[in-house]
Amino acid sequence: MASKLFIKPGQMEQELKWATIWFRKLCGFHNQDPESDWQFTSADVIAFLQAKRDAGSPAWKRMAVIRGLIVYRRLVMHRPDDDLVPLQSKMEEIIMVERAREEGYDSIDDVVGLIDPKEQDAIQAFRRGLRKAGKALRTERAYVGKLKAFMAARGLTCLDDFQKITAADVESHLTDLAVDGNVAPSTQNGAFHALLSFFDLVLKRDMGRIEAIRANKGKMIPTVMSVREVTAVLGNLEGVHLVIAELLYGCGMRISEAIRLRIKDLDFENRRIEIHQSKGSKSRVVPMPEELVGSLGRYMETRRALHEHDLADGTASVWLPHALAKKYPSAHSDFRWQYLFASSRLSKDPRTGRFHRHHLHSDTFPQHLRVAVERAKLTKHVTSHTFRHCYATHLLWTGTDIRRIQILLGHSDVKTTMIYTHVDNRVGPVVVSPLDRLRVEESSSAYSGANC
Repeated sequence: MASKLFIKPGQMEQELKWATIWFRKLCGFHNQDPESDWQFTSADVIAFLQAKRDAGSPAWKRMAVIRGLIVYRRLVMHRPDDDLVPLQSKMEEIIMVERAREEGYDSIDDVVGLIDPKEQDAIQAFRRGLRKAGKALRTERAYVGKLKAFMAARGLTCLDDFQKITAADVESHLTDLAVDGNVAPSTQNGAFHALLSFFDLVLKRDMGRIEAIRANKGKMIPTVMSVREVTAVLGNLEGVHLVIAELLYGCGMRISEAIRLRIKDLDFENRRIEIHQSKGSKSRVVPMPEELVGSLGRYMETRRALHEHDLADGTASVWLPHALAKKYPSAHSDFRWQYLFASSRLSKDPRTGRFHRHHLHSDTFPQHLRVAVERAKLTKHVTSHTFRHCYATHLLWTGTDIRRIQILLGHSDVKTTMIYTHVDNRVGPVVVSPLDRLRVEESSSAYSGANC
């Protein structure tokens, strides 16, 4: 049985690089020459993993070892990797258990929360698996939606119906999305990863190799506003939406990062803003613009007044990650953990049934931004993410080193940041258009003729 090996376009070089690194480390552990034709076994890998575990290596890193060796076995050695598949499945279980224990749970089942008993048993099982794996609510909703679409397309109603479902069915579904549905690559990838997770977490079996027709879409150059255009858009926003837009442009934040800022994330003394639980569950620190110090300070005091009102009513509460909620039972009512941009009303957590004062909804700002763009009379397609593009590009234009921009944006690979060099028209020699050169030459000829 072949292991799952789905490598996105453009990632093959990086995958092979790490595969070679882990193979060499495995050889070093077993005193083998990496240049020899050593045919390592699953027992060799297990011994290596046990040593890594004893040295304190976390489960997710040991999973990276397995992944790398699977890639090496298949793409470099051109040998089957059947014996490594069970290691991968087992490590996924270990990751779940480790994560639950780190978050302070006695049992992994404590992480699950409320599941609607009226949903199909396959959907319930999938939600339970995703929550045990620590997936975000947004991811859960997206994945469940993809699974429901797959079930509807294949006429599946319960878990038992999946007994006859194979990689061929998934492959056919993904091909239908690309050919008949004409979906974007991200939509097809989302469906693939949702079904992959369902096979792993619920069916407990390998999905197999997928050879579906891929949805293709050329690389897009990000839309970037000029400084004048940014000023015009900001000039048509006000209140909380203006402050959010200034954070997006002034700090390069994503809209999800801005609306999830907590009081504790603002460090006025050192002029820094901490961004936590970003894309890929990463954190980073960005400079706080001086222009925003006053506005953020005022919003903090406004938020304090609302929090004191909630305390008086006995409703002061904010959602916290499972580990913090378990470790600090009273932290949910602590002011420093509250969201800066809070909703005007309490909302019910769909997983626990508890009421909290959540942050502003992510759809609120885009609506106001669209009106501001129309009033600024811009014809460009401007979204919340455009401000992040502008932040990176304008920094590049003013000579900021691209690796510094990479850190500020939170990109793992500088290649991701390099896309902004495609819109950089101020660095390096200026290319003069042939049309402009033609006009210059015509003017020069006319001038020379007049002096003859």
